[in-house]
Parts: sequence; C-alpha cells; structure tokens
Amino acid sequence: MDLNNIISSLTGNNLIGEISKKFNIDTNKIVSVIKAAIPKFISAMHSNASTSAGASALSQALSEHAGQALGLNIEDGMKILKKIFGGNLGSVVSGLSSQTSTSNEQVSNILAAIAPNLLSVLGNGNFSVGNLGGLLGGLLGGSSSSSSSSAASTAGKILGGLFGKLKKK
Repeated sequence: MDLNNIISSLTGNNLIGEISKKFNIDTNKIVSVIKAAIPKFISAMHSNASTSAGASALSQALSEHAGQALGLNIEDGMKILKKIFGGNLGSVVSGLSSQTSTSNEQVSNILAAIAPNLLSVLGNGNFSVGNLGGLLGGLLGGSSSSSSSSAASTAGKILGGLFGKLKKK
C-alpha cells in the first residue's frame, strides 16, 4: 500500500460526492484537501505510534474500522481527529486551509469525513501492533529511532516508509 493507493481509495468512490453534497464544497477542493491532509494524518499517526501505548491504540482503531464501508460519519471523524492530532488540530486545519485556499470550516468538515474512512482503508491491511510501525514508517519513507518497544519501533518504520513515498510524488 502506498500513498497513491490510499488517496485513490478515498477519492475514487462516492465519498467525495457525499462530502460535496453534505457541506456544499466543490469536489476539486475536497480532493485537494485530501491529498494535502494524508501526509499530515500519517505523520501524526507515526508520532502517536512512537510509544507502545500509542501503537496499541492505533492498532485497535485500525482493527475497529477495518472493513467498514466508506461513508460519512462526522461524529466518529471528529473523535478520531482529536485523538490523532490532539492539541495540534487547529494548526493542522489552519495550515491546510491556507495551503488549499479552503475555509477552516470546510477543511474541518473534510477531515472529519475522511478520518474514519482513512482508518478503514489502512485497517484493511490487517496490521497488528507488531507490524503497524513498519507500515506507517514505510508510508513515510523513513524509519524510527530505536525504542524499547518493538511495537513503537515497528510503527515508526511503517510511517517512515509511507512518508518517503509521499515525498517522492
């Protein structure tokens, strides 16, 4: 799985139309926000997974969302955003808003709409705590520093690889 596959999974279906209809946002803006947001999601998940508790929580969230049909679940999405980005959510929204010429409210709505769907797409990879870090590190294109926890180390590797693949695009 690479960044293009993730983005295609999120944009190549009816989800974009549902978001557009619900929030009256141009589909091109939605796609632009999604493309800009995915690296931020992956990077934040990588950071969260740098501890064994974070890696375990992320693994559980991916497991819970795996296999779910893509669609709108804004309430769940807002909870996910708060867990993934924590106190940085406002700056992430503001940065994406500036980057994509989209209002903060629209960015927040798009992020909340895609968050559960992103976990579903990533969760379909059937990752365990033991290999979660490798997946995320792979998506980020790097590796994490050594850690006393193999789960945290593996999570770092997964995210590192993903980020590297995103940077190359």
